[in-house]
Amino acid sequence: MSIGRRRNVLMGLCLAAPIFAGLPAASGQTEQRDILVNGTVSKHRVDWKRAESEHVVVLSKGSPAELTRITENLERLYQLMSRLYRHGDQADDTVKLQVTLVDSAADLRAMELTSPRSVEGPYLSAFSNLTYYDPREDGEVIAIARGDRIVDLNTNRAYNLDCDDAMAQGAQQCTGNVPYHPPAVRTWEESLYAAFARRFVQTYNPAAYPRWYLDGVGALFSTVSVRGNGAIDYARPPLSYKLVFRAYGDLNVRDILEGRYLGDMKMPGWSPYHAWLLAHFFLFSNLKPERARQFRAYMTAIYQGKPMTEAAKAFGDMKALQRDLTGYVDADKSFARTAAPQAPIEEPLVTALSPGSAALVEARLELGARLASGPDAVAPDTAPATTTADPTEMSRRDAWVAQMRDIVARLPYDADALLFAAETECRAGHDAECRADAERILATSPDNVRALAWKGVALTGQAIAGPAAERPAALTVARATIERAIELDRQAPLPLIAYFQSYTKAGERVPDQAMLGMATVVRAVPAAPAPRLYLAQELMRQGKPDLARNLVHILLYGPYDAQQRIAAEALFPRGDPLSGGR
Repeated sequence: MSIGRRRNVLMGLCLAAPIFAGLPAASGQTEQRDILVNGTVSKHRVDWKRAESEHVVVLSKGSPAELTRITENLERLYQLMSRLYRHGDQADDTVKLQVTLVDSAADLRAMELTSPRSVEGPYLSAFSNLTYYDPREDGEVIAIARGDRIVDLNTNRAYNLDCDDAMAQGAQQCTGNVPYHPPAVRTWEESLYAAFARRFVQTYNPAAYPRWYLDGVGALFSTVSVRGNGAIDYARPPLSYKLVFRAYGDLNVRDILEGRYLGDMKMPGWSPYHAWLLAHFFLFSNLKPERARQFRAYMTAIYQGKPMTEAAKAFGDMKALQRDLTGYVDADKSFARTAAPQAPIEEPLVTALSPGSAALVEARLELGARLASGPDAVAPDTAPATTTADPTEMSRRDAWVAQMRDIVARLPYDADALLFAAETECRAGHDAECRADAERILATSPDNVRALAWKGVALTGQAIAGPAAERPAALTVARATIERAIELDRQAPLPLIAYFQSYTKAGERVPDQAMLGMATVVRAVPAAPAPRLYLAQELMRQGKPDLARNLVHILLYGPYDAQQRIAAEALFPRGDPLSGGR
Protein backbone atom coordinates (compact mmCIF):
# COMPACT_ATOMS: atom_id res chain seq x y z
CA MET A 1 0.00 0.00 0.00
CA SER A 2 1.36 3.42 -0.91
CA ILE A 3 2.19 5.99 1.74
CA GLY A 4 -0.35 8.32 0.16
CA ARG A 5 -3.12 5.78 0.40
CA ARG A 6 -2.21 4.96 3.99
CA ARG A 7 -2.33 8.66 4.90
CA ASN A 8 -5.76 8.97 3.30
CA VAL A 9 -7.06 6.04 5.34
CA LEU A 10 -5.67 7.48 8.56
CA MET A 11 -7.01 10.93 7.77
CA GLY A 12 -10.42 9.43 7.16
CA LEU A 13 -10.21 7.81 10.56
CA CYS A 14 -8.88 10.83 12.40
CA LEU A 15 -10.93 13.57 10.79
CA ALA A 16 -14.33 11.91 10.69
CA ALA A 17 -15.38 14.01 13.67
CA PRO A 18 -19.13 13.85 14.21
CA ILE A 19 -21.26 16.91 14.47
CA PHE A 20 -23.18 17.43 17.68
CA ALA A 21 -25.35 14.38 18.22
CA GLY A 22 -28.72 15.74 19.19
CA LEU A 23 -31.97 13.87 18.73
CA PRO A 24 -32.75 14.18 15.01
CA ALA A 25 -36.23 12.74 15.42
CA ALA A 26 -37.25 15.67 17.56
CA SER A 27 -36.17 18.14 14.88
CA GLY A 28 -37.55 16.31 11.87
CA GLN A 29 -34.24 15.23 10.36
CA THR A 30 -35.13 11.57 9.85
CA GLU A 31 -37.33 10.00 7.24
CA GLN A 32 -39.49 8.31 9.87
CA ARG A 33 -41.01 10.87 12.21
CA ASP A 34 -42.05 9.73 15.67
CA ILE A 35 -45.33 10.80 17.26
CA LEU A 36 -44.93 13.42 19.97
CA VAL A 37 -47.17 12.69 22.93
CA ASN A 38 -47.89 15.18 25.71
CA GLY A 39 -47.68 14.37 29.04
CA THR A 40 -15.19 -19.21 44.47
CA VAL A 41 -15.17 -22.43 42.21
CA SER A 42 -17.27 -24.56 44.53
CA LYS A 43 -19.74 -21.76 44.85
CA HIS A 44 -20.23 -21.38 41.11
CA ARG A 45 -23.01 -23.53 39.71
CA VAL A 46 -23.37 -23.87 35.96
CA ASP A 47 -26.34 -21.51 35.80
CA TRP A 48 -24.80 -18.70 33.83
CA LYS A 49 -26.46 -18.37 30.45
CA ARG A 50 -25.36 -16.48 27.38
CA ALA A 51 -27.64 -14.74 24.88
CA GLU A 52 -26.17 -13.49 21.61
CA SER A 53 -27.93 -11.27 19.12
CA GLU A 54 -26.68 -9.26 16.18
CA HIS A 55 -25.09 -6.47 18.22
CA VAL A 56 -24.86 -7.60 21.82
CA VAL A 57 -23.92 -10.52 24.06
CA VAL A 58 -25.66 -10.75 27.44
CA LEU A 59 -24.66 -13.00 30.34
CA SER A 60 -27.04 -13.69 33.21
CA LYS A 61 -28.12 -16.21 35.83
CA GLY A 62 -31.72 -15.08 35.45
CA SER A 63 -34.39 -17.02 33.63
CA PRO A 64 -34.05 -17.71 29.90
CA ALA A 65 -37.24 -15.70 29.30
CA GLU A 66 -35.85 -12.64 31.09
CA LEU A 67 -32.51 -12.98 29.33
CA THR A 68 -34.22 -13.18 25.95
CA ARG A 69 -36.45 -10.18 26.68
CA ILE A 70 -33.54 -8.01 27.84
CA THR A 71 -31.40 -8.94 24.83
CA GLU A 72 -34.25 -8.21 22.43
CA ASN A 73 -34.89 -4.85 24.10
CA LEU A 74 -31.24 -3.89 23.70
CA GLU A 75 -31.50 -4.76 20.01
CA ARG A 76 -34.62 -2.60 19.76
CA LEU A 77 -32.78 0.25 21.45
CA TYR A 78 -29.87 -0.23 19.03
CA GLN A 79 -32.20 0.05 16.05
CA LEU A 80 -33.96 3.09 17.50
CA MET A 81 -30.75 4.95 18.27
CA SER A 82 -29.27 4.00 14.89
CA ARG A 83 -32.21 5.70 13.23
CA LEU A 84 -31.89 8.78 15.43
CA TYR A 85 -28.11 9.16 15.55
CA ARG A 86 -26.92 7.40 12.41
CA HIS A 87 -29.72 8.30 9.98
CA GLY A 88 -30.81 4.67 9.88
CA ASP A 89 -27.39 3.26 9.00
CA GLN A 90 -27.28 -0.33 10.26
CA ALA A 91 -23.75 -1.09 9.00
CA ASP A 92 -21.57 -1.95 11.98
CA ASP A 93 -17.92 -2.98 12.17
CA THR A 94 -17.66 -2.58 15.93
CA VAL A 95 -17.01 -5.38 18.40
CA LYS A 96 -20.19 -6.65 20.02
CA LEU A 97 -20.96 -5.12 23.37
CA GLN A 98 -20.86 -7.62 26.24
CA VAL A 99 -23.33 -7.10 29.09
CA THR A 100 -23.14 -9.01 32.36
CA LEU A 101 -26.18 -9.03 34.63
CA VAL A 102 -24.92 -9.64 38.16
CA ASP A 103 -27.34 -11.05 40.72
CA SER A 104 -27.08 -8.31 43.35
CA ALA A 105 -25.55 -4.97 44.21
CA ALA A 106 -23.46 -6.73 46.87
CA ASP A 107 -21.99 -9.04 44.23
CA LEU A 108 -21.14 -6.09 42.01
CA ARG A 109 -19.54 -4.13 44.84
CA ALA A 110 -17.53 -7.17 45.90
CA MET A 111 -15.78 -7.15 42.53
CA GLU A 112 -14.44 -3.64 43.24
CA LEU A 113 -14.87 -2.65 39.62
CA THR A 114 -13.57 0.77 38.78
CA SER A 115 -13.07 2.16 35.30
CA PRO A 116 -10.69 5.09 34.87
CA ARG A 117 -11.95 5.26 31.29
CA SER A 118 -15.62 6.02 31.97
CA VAL A 119 -17.82 6.95 34.90
CA GLU A 120 -21.40 8.11 35.38
CA GLY A 121 -22.41 11.17 37.39
CA PRO A 122 -21.13 11.89 39.97
CA TYR A 123 -24.58 11.60 41.51
CA LEU A 124 -25.80 12.18 45.03
CA SER A 125 -25.19 9.19 47.32
CA ALA A 126 -28.87 8.20 47.25
CA PHE A 127 -28.42 7.56 43.51
CA SER A 128 -24.97 5.98 43.72
CA ASN A 129 -24.08 4.16 40.57
CA LEU A 130 -24.55 0.39 40.34
CA THR A 131 -23.53 0.26 36.70
CA TYR A 132 -20.05 -0.48 35.38
CA TYR A 133 -19.09 0.49 31.85
CA ASP A 134 -15.61 0.06 30.48
CA PRO A 135 -14.61 0.72 26.85
CA ARG A 136 -11.77 -1.80 26.83
CA GLU A 137 -9.34 -2.04 23.95
CA ASP A 138 -10.68 -5.40 22.78
CA GLY A 139 -14.37 -4.63 23.32
CA GLU A 140 -16.74 -2.70 25.57
CA VAL A 141 -18.30 -4.25 28.65
CA ILE A 142 -21.24 -3.28 30.85
CA ALA A 143 -22.00 -4.89 34.19
CA ILE A 144 -25.09 -4.11 36.22
CA ALA A 145 -26.74 -5.51 39.32
CA ARG A 146 -30.17 -7.04 38.81
CA GLY A 147 -31.62 -5.09 41.70
CA ASP A 148 -33.72 -1.93 41.72
CA ARG A 149 -32.54 1.29 43.33
CA ILE A 150 -34.92 2.41 46.09
CA VAL A 151 -34.74 6.16 46.70
CA ASP A 152 -36.07 7.56 49.98
CA LEU A 153 -38.19 10.65 49.35
CA ASN A 154 -38.78 11.52 53.02
CA THR A 155 -35.66 13.62 53.42
CA ASN A 156 -35.20 16.57 55.78
CA ARG A 157 -35.56 18.89 52.82
CA ALA A 158 -38.87 17.32 51.78
CA TYR A 159 -40.12 17.37 55.38
CA ASN A 160 -39.33 21.04 55.80
CA LEU A 161 -41.04 21.96 52.52
CA ASP A 162 -44.08 19.86 53.38
CA CYS A 163 -44.16 21.42 56.83
CA ASP A 164 -44.06 24.92 55.35
CA ASP A 165 -46.95 23.99 53.05
CA ALA A 166 -48.97 22.58 55.93
CA MET A 167 -48.42 25.65 58.08
CA ALA A 168 -49.34 27.92 55.16
CA GLN A 169 -52.64 26.04 54.91
CA GLY A 170 -53.44 26.68 58.55
CA ALA A 171 -51.91 23.71 60.37
CA GLN A 172 -50.75 24.50 63.90
CA GLN A 173 -47.92 21.98 63.84
CA CYS A 174 -46.12 19.74 61.38
CA THR A 175 -46.56 16.49 63.28
CA GLY A 176 -49.43 14.60 61.74
CA ASN A 177 -49.77 17.06 58.88
CA VAL A 178 -46.76 16.12 56.78
CA PRO A 179 -47.44 13.37 54.22
CA TYR A 180 -45.43 10.20 53.87
CA HIS A 181 -43.94 9.79 50.39
CA PRO A 182 -43.49 6.25 49.06
CA PRO A 183 -39.95 5.74 47.77
CA ALA A 184 -39.04 6.30 44.16
CA VAL A 185 -37.90 3.18 42.35
CA ARG A 186 -35.32 3.25 39.59
CA THR A 187 -35.34 -0.20 38.11
CA TRP A 188 -32.20 -2.01 37.12
CA GLU A 189 -33.51 -2.21 33.57
CA GLU A 190 -33.71 1.60 33.45
CA SER A 191 -30.08 1.75 34.57
CA LEU A 192 -29.13 -0.80 31.91
CA TYR A 193 -30.86 1.06 29.09
CA ALA A 194 -29.28 4.32 30.27
CA ALA A 195 -25.82 2.75 30.19
CA PHE A 196 -26.49 1.30 26.74
CA ALA A 197 -27.60 4.70 25.41
CA ARG A 198 -24.53 6.48 26.81
CA ARG A 199 -22.35 3.79 25.31
CA PHE A 200 -24.11 4.08 21.95
CA VAL A 201 -23.34 7.79 21.63
CA GLN A 202 -19.70 7.30 22.62
CA THR A 203 -19.27 4.42 20.19
CA TYR A 204 -21.12 5.61 17.10
CA ASN A 205 -20.70 9.38 17.53
CA PRO A 206 -17.40 9.65 19.42
CA ALA A 207 -16.70 13.27 20.27
CA ALA A 208 -15.97 15.59 23.17
CA TYR A 209 -19.26 15.86 25.06
CA PRO A 210 -19.94 17.33 28.47
CA ARG A 211 -20.54 14.48 30.90
CA TRP A 212 -23.97 15.79 31.88
CA TYR A 213 -25.07 15.44 28.26
CA LEU A 214 -24.19 11.75 28.12
CA ASP A 215 -25.92 11.21 31.45
CA GLY A 216 -28.94 13.07 30.09
CA VAL A 217 -29.13 11.04 26.89
CA GLY A 218 -28.90 7.90 28.98
CA ALA A 219 -31.75 9.12 31.19
CA LEU A 220 -33.91 9.95 28.16
CA PHE A 221 -33.66 6.39 26.87
CA SER A 222 -33.79 4.74 30.30
CA THR A 223 -37.58 4.94 30.32
CA VAL A 224 -38.11 3.17 26.99
CA SER A 225 -41.26 1.09 26.88
CA VAL A 226 -42.11 -1.51 24.25
CA ARG A 227 -45.80 -1.56 23.33
CA GLY A 228 -47.75 -4.65 22.33
CA ASN A 229 -47.33 -3.96 18.60
CA GLY A 230 -43.58 -3.44 18.95
CA ALA A 231 -43.70 0.37 18.89
CA ILE A 232 -41.37 2.06 21.37
CA ASP A 233 -42.05 5.01 23.66
CA TYR A 234 -38.97 6.93 24.73
CA ALA A 235 -38.09 10.14 26.57
CA ARG A 236 -41.00 9.57 28.97
CA PRO A 237 -40.62 11.37 32.32
CA PRO A 238 -39.29 9.06 35.04
CA LEU A 239 -41.81 8.27 37.74
CA SER A 240 -41.80 10.55 40.81
CA TYR A 241 -39.26 12.95 39.32
CA LYS A 242 -40.92 16.03 40.85
CA LEU A 243 -40.82 14.45 44.30
CA VAL A 244 -37.14 13.62 43.75
CA PHE A 245 -36.46 17.31 43.15
CA ARG A 246 -38.44 18.21 46.25
CA ALA A 247 -36.47 15.72 48.34
CA TYR A 248 -32.98 16.31 46.96
CA GLY A 249 -32.92 19.80 45.51
CA ASP A 250 -33.70 21.57 42.28
CA LEU A 251 -31.38 21.57 39.32
CA ASN A 252 -28.81 24.38 39.46
CA VAL A 253 -28.17 24.94 35.79
CA ARG A 254 -25.04 27.05 36.24
CA ASP A 255 -23.33 24.40 38.38
CA ILE A 256 -24.03 21.73 35.78
CA LEU A 257 -23.32 23.60 32.54
CA GLU A 258 -20.10 25.06 33.96
CA GLY A 259 -19.00 21.69 35.35
CA ARG A 260 -18.78 22.80 38.97
CA TYR A 261 -20.62 19.69 40.14
CA LEU A 262 -17.83 17.48 38.84
CA GLY A 263 -15.52 18.62 41.63
CA ASP A 264 -18.07 18.56 44.46
CA MET A 265 -19.55 15.16 45.26
CA LYS A 266 -21.82 16.70 47.92
CA MET A 267 -23.34 19.35 45.68
CA PRO A 268 -27.14 18.96 45.73
CA GLY A 269 -29.32 18.65 42.69
CA TRP A 270 -27.71 16.09 40.39
CA SER A 271 -29.13 12.65 39.79
CA PRO A 272 -30.43 10.66 36.81
CA TYR A 273 -33.72 12.51 37.29
CA HIS A 274 -32.05 15.90 37.04
CA ALA A 275 -30.06 14.68 34.04
CA TRP A 276 -33.32 13.66 32.37
CA LEU A 277 -34.84 17.11 32.93
CA LEU A 278 -31.86 19.01 31.54
CA ALA A 279 -31.52 16.81 28.46
CA HIS A 280 -35.27 16.83 27.83
CA PHE A 281 -35.34 20.61 28.05
CA PHE A 282 -32.63 21.03 25.43
CA LEU A 283 -33.59 18.14 23.15
CA PHE A 284 -37.35 17.75 23.42
CA SER A 285 -38.87 21.04 24.50
CA ASN A 286 -39.89 23.66 21.97
CA LEU A 287 -36.81 25.81 22.48
CA LYS A 288 -36.91 29.37 21.31
CA PRO A 289 -34.58 29.91 18.31
CA GLU A 290 -32.18 32.00 20.37
CA ARG A 291 -31.96 29.39 23.14
CA ALA A 292 -31.41 26.63 20.56
CA ARG A 293 -28.62 28.70 19.00
CA GLN A 294 -27.02 29.14 22.41
CA PHE A 295 -27.15 25.41 23.07
CA ARG A 296 -25.48 24.64 19.73
CA ALA A 297 -22.79 27.21 20.47
CA TYR A 298 -22.20 25.68 23.91
CA MET A 299 -21.86 22.14 22.52
CA THR A 300 -19.59 23.35 19.73
CA ALA A 301 -17.32 25.10 22.24
CA ILE A 302 -17.10 21.92 24.32
CA TYR A 303 -16.22 19.93 21.21
CA GLN A 304 -13.51 22.45 20.37
CA GLY A 305 -11.92 21.85 23.77
CA LYS A 306 -12.92 25.05 25.53
CA PRO A 307 -13.39 24.87 29.32
CA MET A 308 -16.98 24.37 30.44
CA THR A 309 -16.99 27.71 32.23
CA GLU A 310 -16.08 29.48 29.01
CA ALA A 311 -18.47 27.41 26.88
CA ALA A 312 -21.36 28.23 29.23
CA LYS A 313 -20.98 31.94 28.41
CA ALA A 314 -22.88 31.14 25.22
CA PHE A 315 -26.09 31.15 27.29
CA GLY A 316 -25.68 34.74 28.37
CA ASP A 317 -27.97 35.44 31.32
CA MET A 318 -27.79 32.29 33.48
CA LYS A 319 -30.54 33.56 35.76
CA ALA A 320 -32.91 33.66 32.82
CA LEU A 321 -31.93 30.11 31.85
CA GLN A 322 -32.48 29.00 35.45
CA ARG A 323 -35.98 30.48 35.36
CA ASP A 324 -36.69 28.59 32.14
CA LEU A 325 -35.55 25.30 33.71
CA THR A 326 -37.47 25.90 36.92
CA GLY A 327 -40.65 26.58 34.96
CA TYR A 328 -40.07 23.51 32.81
CA VAL A 329 -40.38 21.19 35.82
CA ASP A 330 -44.15 21.72 35.93
CA ALA A 331 -44.69 22.27 32.20
CA ASP A 332 -46.40 19.72 29.96
CA LYS A 333 -43.80 17.49 28.39
CA SER A 334 -43.65 15.46 25.21
CA PHE A 335 -42.28 12.02 24.62
CA ALA A 336 -41.82 10.11 21.40
CA ARG A 337 -43.44 6.98 20.01
CA THR A 338 -42.06 5.06 17.06
CA ALA A 339 -44.12 3.32 14.45
CA ALA A 340 -44.64 -0.41 14.83
CA PRO A 341 -41.70 -2.29 13.27
CA GLN A 342 -42.22 -3.97 9.93
CA ALA A 343 -40.42 -7.11 11.11
CA PRO A 344 -40.04 -8.58 14.59
CA ILE A 345 -36.73 -8.61 16.43
CA GLU A 346 -34.84 -11.83 15.75
CA GLU A 347 -34.75 -14.01 18.84
CA PRO A 348 -31.26 -14.29 20.35
CA LEU A 349 -29.41 -17.56 20.67
CA VAL A 350 -29.38 -18.61 24.34
CA THR A 351 -26.87 -21.21 25.57
CA ALA A 352 -25.52 -22.38 28.92
CA LEU A 353 -21.89 -21.57 29.70
CA SER A 354 -19.40 -24.34 30.29
CA PRO A 355 -18.36 -24.97 33.92
CA GLY A 356 -15.03 -23.24 33.35
CA SER A 357 -16.55 -20.20 31.69
CA ALA A 358 -19.27 -19.95 34.32
CA ALA A 359 -16.71 -20.03 37.13
CA LEU A 360 -14.86 -17.06 35.64
CA VAL A 361 -17.63 -14.67 34.57
CA GLU A 362 -17.00 -12.23 37.41
CA ALA A 363 -13.24 -12.75 37.20
CA ARG A 364 -13.25 -11.66 33.56
CA LEU A 365 -14.83 -8.38 34.60
CA GLU A 366 -12.29 -7.96 37.39
CA LEU A 367 -9.41 -8.72 35.03
CA GLY A 368 -9.95 -5.57 32.98
CA ALA A 369 -10.24 -3.44 36.11
CA ARG A 370 -7.45 -4.93 38.23
CA LEU A 371 -4.89 -5.17 35.43
CA ALA A 372 -5.91 -2.01 33.57
CA SER A 373 -2.60 -0.45 34.64
CA GLY A 374 -0.59 -3.44 33.54
CA PRO A 375 2.17 -3.52 30.92
CA ASP A 376 -0.28 -3.39 28.02
CA ALA A 377 -2.52 -0.61 29.37
CA VAL A 378 -0.25 2.24 28.27
CA ALA A 379 2.57 2.09 25.77
CA PRO A 380 5.92 1.90 27.58
CA ASP A 381 7.31 5.21 26.42
CA THR A 382 4.38 7.25 27.80
CA ALA A 383 5.19 6.76 31.46
CA PRO A 384 7.88 8.88 33.11
CA ALA A 385 11.08 7.02 33.72
CA THR A 386 10.82 7.75 37.43
CA THR A 387 7.35 6.18 37.77
CA THR A 388 7.26 3.32 40.27
CA ALA A 389 4.34 1.06 40.98
CA ASP A 390 2.61 1.24 44.34
CA PRO A 391 4.02 -1.78 46.28
CA THR A 392 0.71 -2.36 48.07
CA GLU A 393 -1.23 -2.31 44.83
CA MET A 394 1.32 -4.58 43.15
CA SER A 395 1.05 -7.00 46.06
CA ARG A 396 -2.75 -7.06 45.80
CA ARG A 397 -2.54 -7.57 42.06
CA ASP A 398 -0.06 -10.42 42.34
CA ALA A 399 -2.22 -12.07 45.00
CA TRP A 400 -5.26 -11.82 42.74
CA VAL A 401 -3.33 -13.28 39.79
CA ALA A 402 -2.16 -16.16 41.97
CA GLN A 403 -5.73 -16.76 43.13
CA MET A 404 -6.96 -16.87 39.53
CA ARG A 405 -4.15 -19.23 38.59
CA ASP A 406 -5.23 -21.57 41.39
CA ILE A 407 -8.89 -21.45 40.35
CA VAL A 408 -8.07 -22.33 36.74
CA ALA A 409 -5.77 -25.12 37.84
CA ARG A 410 -8.62 -26.76 39.79
CA LEU A 411 -11.02 -26.59 36.86
CA PRO A 412 -11.38 -29.41 34.34
CA TYR A 413 -9.73 -28.66 31.00
CA ASP A 414 -11.58 -25.76 29.42
CA ALA A 415 -10.22 -23.69 26.54
CA ASP A 416 -12.09 -20.58 27.68
CA ALA A 417 -10.66 -20.89 31.18
CA LEU A 418 -7.14 -21.31 29.80
CA LEU A 419 -7.63 -18.26 27.58
CA PHE A 420 -8.55 -16.30 30.66
CA ALA A 421 -5.42 -17.61 32.40
CA ALA A 422 -3.23 -16.69 29.44
CA GLU A 423 -4.63 -13.16 29.29
CA THR A 424 -4.19 -12.74 33.04
CA GLU A 425 -0.56 -13.85 32.93
CA CYS A 426 0.30 -11.75 29.90
CA ARG A 427 -1.30 -8.60 31.31
CA ALA A 428 0.55 -9.22 34.57
CA GLY A 429 3.83 -9.47 32.64
CA HIS A 430 4.31 -13.22 33.21
CA ASP A 431 5.34 -14.18 29.69
CA ALA A 432 6.42 -17.76 30.37
CA GLU A 433 3.18 -18.65 32.13
CA CYS A 434 1.11 -16.90 29.44
CA ARG A 435 2.90 -18.79 26.69
CA ALA A 436 2.44 -22.13 28.46
CA ASP A 437 -1.31 -21.58 28.84
CA ALA A 438 -1.67 -20.51 25.22
CA GLU A 439 0.29 -23.51 23.96
CA ARG A 440 -1.94 -25.90 25.93
CA ILE A 441 -4.91 -24.57 23.99
CA LEU A 442 -3.10 -24.64 20.65
CA ALA A 443 -2.12 -28.27 21.18
CA THR A 444 -5.75 -29.24 20.61
CA SER A 445 -7.03 -26.12 18.79
CA PRO A 446 -4.20 -24.86 16.56
CA ASP A 447 -6.40 -22.19 14.95
CA ASN A 448 -7.62 -20.56 18.17
CA VAL A 449 -7.18 -16.87 17.33
CA ARG A 450 -6.96 -15.55 20.88
CA ALA A 451 -4.53 -18.28 21.93
CA LEU A 452 -2.29 -17.46 18.97
CA ALA A 453 -2.46 -13.77 19.83
CA TRP A 454 -1.55 -14.28 23.50
CA LYS A 455 1.26 -16.63 22.54
CA GLY A 456 2.53 -13.91 20.23
CA VAL A 457 2.34 -11.35 23.03
CA ALA A 458 4.29 -13.69 25.32
CA LEU A 459 6.89 -14.40 22.65
CA THR A 460 7.29 -10.65 22.07
CA GLY A 461 7.88 -10.07 25.77
CA GLN A 462 10.41 -12.90 25.94
CA ALA A 463 12.22 -11.62 22.84
CA ILE A 464 12.58 -8.13 24.28
CA ALA A 465 13.70 -9.45 27.66
CA GLY A 466 16.17 -11.88 26.07
CA PRO A 467 19.68 -11.35 24.70
CA ALA A 468 19.91 -8.49 22.21
CA ALA A 469 21.72 -10.68 19.68
CA GLU A 470 18.81 -13.12 19.59
CA ARG A 471 16.08 -10.49 19.57
CA PRO A 472 15.54 -10.06 15.79
CA ALA A 473 15.04 -13.77 15.22
CA ALA A 474 12.83 -14.11 18.29
CA LEU A 475 10.67 -11.18 17.20
CA THR A 476 10.29 -12.73 13.77
CA VAL A 477 8.88 -15.87 15.39
CA ALA A 478 6.57 -13.82 17.60
CA ARG A 479 5.24 -11.81 14.67
CA ALA A 480 4.71 -14.92 12.57
CA THR A 481 2.52 -16.30 15.36
CA ILE A 482 0.50 -13.10 15.54
CA GLU A 483 0.24 -12.90 11.75
CA ARG A 484 -1.32 -16.35 11.75
CA ALA A 485 -4.01 -15.08 14.15
CA ILE A 486 -4.65 -12.07 11.90
CA GLU A 487 -5.02 -14.30 8.86
CA LEU A 488 -7.70 -16.27 10.68
CA ASP A 489 -9.63 -13.17 11.83
CA ARG A 490 -8.65 -9.86 10.26
CA GLN A 491 -11.12 -7.85 12.39
CA ALA A 492 -10.28 -9.13 15.88
CA PRO A 493 -8.66 -6.31 17.88
CA LEU A 494 -6.33 -8.42 20.04
CA PRO A 495 -4.02 -9.79 17.28
CA LEU A 496 -3.87 -6.38 15.56
CA ILE A 497 -2.88 -4.68 18.82
CA ALA A 498 -0.32 -7.41 19.55
CA TYR A 499 1.23 -7.04 16.09
CA PHE A 500 1.42 -3.25 16.39
CA GLN A 501 3.00 -3.45 19.85
CA SER A 502 5.54 -6.03 18.75
CA TYR A 503 7.19 -3.06 17.03
CA THR A 504 6.56 -0.28 19.56
CA LYS A 505 7.76 -2.37 22.49
CA ALA A 506 10.91 -3.20 20.56
CA GLY A 507 11.48 0.46 19.77
CA GLU A 508 11.07 -0.13 16.04
CA ARG A 509 9.19 1.95 13.50
CA VAL A 510 5.74 0.51 12.95
CA PRO A 511 5.21 -0.56 9.30
CA ASP A 512 2.23 0.57 7.26
CA GLN A 513 0.42 -2.76 7.57
CA ALA A 514 0.50 -2.61 11.36
CA MET A 515 -0.56 1.07 11.35
CA LEU A 516 -3.62 0.20 9.29
CA GLY A 517 -4.33 -2.71 11.57
CA MET A 518 -4.45 -0.38 14.57
CA ALA A 519 -6.72 1.95 12.60
CA THR A 520 -9.04 -1.04 12.19
CA VAL A 521 -9.01 -1.49 15.97
CA VAL A 522 -9.98 2.15 16.52
CA ARG A 523 -12.94 1.62 14.22
CA ALA A 524 -13.87 -1.60 16.01
CA VAL A 525 -13.83 -0.02 19.49
CA PRO A 526 -14.22 3.74 18.88
CA ALA A 527 -14.89 4.56 22.53
CA ALA A 528 -11.76 2.81 23.81
CA PRO A 529 -8.99 5.31 24.65
CA ALA A 530 -6.00 2.95 24.46
CA PRO A 531 -5.96 2.14 20.71
CA ARG A 532 -6.28 5.83 19.87
CA LEU A 533 -3.32 6.58 22.09
CA TYR A 534 -1.19 3.76 20.71
CA LEU A 535 -1.72 5.00 17.17
CA ALA A 536 -1.27 8.67 18.05
CA GLN A 537 2.04 8.00 19.77
CA GLU A 538 3.40 6.28 16.70
CA LEU A 539 2.09 9.05 14.43
CA MET A 540 4.00 11.54 16.56
CA ARG A 541 7.15 9.45 16.27
CA GLN A 542 6.69 9.40 12.51
CA GLY A 543 6.28 13.19 12.34
CA LYS A 544 2.51 13.42 11.80
CA PRO A 545 1.31 15.52 14.76
CA ASP A 546 -1.80 16.79 12.96
CA LEU A 547 -3.17 13.29 12.49
CA ALA A 548 -2.15 12.33 16.00
CA ARG A 549 -3.97 15.25 17.55
CA ASN A 550 -7.20 14.61 15.66
CA LEU A 551 -7.08 11.01 16.79
CA VAL A 552 -6.82 11.81 20.51
CA HIS A 553 -9.05 14.88 20.48
CA ILE A 554 -11.74 13.10 22.49
CA LEU A 555 -9.11 11.94 25.01
CA LEU A 556 -7.95 15.51 25.53
CA TYR A 557 -11.38 17.12 25.75
CA GLY A 558 -13.85 14.30 26.37
CA PRO A 559 -15.95 13.94 29.50
CA TYR A 560 -13.84 11.43 31.39
CA ASP A 561 -10.45 11.78 33.05
CA ALA A 562 -9.11 8.56 31.57
CA GLN A 563 -5.63 7.40 32.48
CA GLN A 564 -4.71 7.73 28.84
CA ARG A 565 -5.57 11.43 28.89
CA ILE A 566 -2.36 12.06 30.84
CA ALA A 567 -0.35 10.37 28.12
CA ALA A 568 -2.29 12.22 25.41
CA GLU A 569 -1.58 15.55 27.08
CA ALA A 570 2.10 14.64 27.27
CA LEU A 571 2.14 14.42 23.47
CA PHE A 572 1.09 18.07 23.22
CA PRO A 573 2.76 20.16 25.95
CA ARG A 574 1.36 23.55 26.84
CA GLY A 575 2.56 26.17 24.44
CA ASP A 576 2.84 23.70 21.59
CA PRO A 577 1.13 25.06 18.43
CA LEU A 578 -1.02 21.94 18.34
CA SER A 579 -2.02 22.11 21.99
CA GLY A 580 -5.13 24.09 21.18
CA GLY A 581 -4.38 26.70 23.77
CA ARG A 582 -4.64 24.34 26.72
